[in-house]
Amino acid sequence: MKNIFVKAFVSPFYKAYFGFFVVVFIVFGLLMEAPQHIKIGERILQHPFAFATLLLVFVIYGLLQYRFHINLIQGLKYRVFHQLALFNAKDFSRYQLGVWICNHLLLLFYASFLTYLAIEMGYWYQPFFLWFLLTVMFFAHKNLLVTMLSQALPEQKPIPLKQYGLKNFPIKRAYWLLVHLKENRPLLLLASKILQLILLKLFFYSYTTDTYDERWLQFGLLCVAYINFPIWLEKKEFEQGKLAYFLNLPRPFLRKAWLHLYSTLQIIVAELLYLAIHFPDLPNIGQALSLSLLLISLNLGLYAIINSSKEISDLPRNAIFSFFSLFFLIIFGFPVLLISGLGLFAFLVSIHSAYKQ
Repeated sequence: MKNIFVKAFVSPFYKAYFGFFVVVFIVFGLLMEAPQHIKIGERILQHPFAFATLLLVFVIYGLLQYRFHINLIQGLKYRVFHQLALFNAKDFSRYQLGVWICNHLLLLFYASFLTYLAIEMGYWYQPFFLWFLLTVMFFAHKNLLVTMLSQALPEQKPIPLKQYGLKNFPIKRAYWLLVHLKENRPLLLLASKILQLILLKLFFYSYTTDTYDERWLQFGLLCVAYINFPIWLEKKEFEQGKLAYFLNLPRPFLRKAWLHLYSTLQIIVAELLYLAIHFPDLPNIGQALSLSLLLISLNLGLYAIINSSKEISDLPRNAIFSFFSLFFLIIFGFPVLLISGLGLFAFLVSIHSAYKQ
């Protein structure tokens, strides 16, 4: 039963906000050192306004998680979970506590870190308010969920089909993904581009200080590529959902590869333009071209990971393993062409079948 709840409510949550958690991991896990975390934690505990802001961030996170949970249960595929209202209070609380803890691990981990710092500094009321807030958030989540499940199922309204096209001019298939993101996931597309450009600016700025070598920029492109992970997830769902009809139509291998490459270039055009604009910061044109090729191949390789994962539960493990494998290849100075070749090879293998998108 526990595995069912994890697959139903935990995996979809982390999948939907995978890009956010990747950014948190990159910024606070890779780019910041332990002394910086301690200094920020001390400032939060010392200043009431900073501590109140942190509590507000916790509440916003909890509201987003609750809203996502409710949207799942109201979907057609999750109607069976309305029978949770028939559970006794003890069993219902036990199962919901497991789901709530899994979805709030980030908050719980940081609350534990701040509690340790507060005890070291001799502060006691901040940890009390922090854990009191988390406790209230859980019981509010549970009680609101019980209230919602006790009500009648909402009426399912038909979803009108959207016709892709501009007036009487049909849109070519190469642009369908971009149109889909523009109409259905505009915030995802916009947020990913903003975060990527910010990261690129930070990596290039530190590179121009002559403190780091070319491997620093390669690592930056790896981080930037992984921010596109939720976009490639959306692309895969789009192909298996609205484009499922085309799976029955075999297509030539080269045409498939070109369509994927062209749609990928549309998504990462902002990053490629940024590399072109900052060409003067690089030693030669060869390095600029190699970085551009690396960015393209990393994004194609990420799509290959998603396309090759048989179970959705295996996807986080495959993505993390690939990230650290590429990270070590970069750190140990393997040639950029070799790393790019691995991404391109994985992509070509993932689409070799005539009945795969």
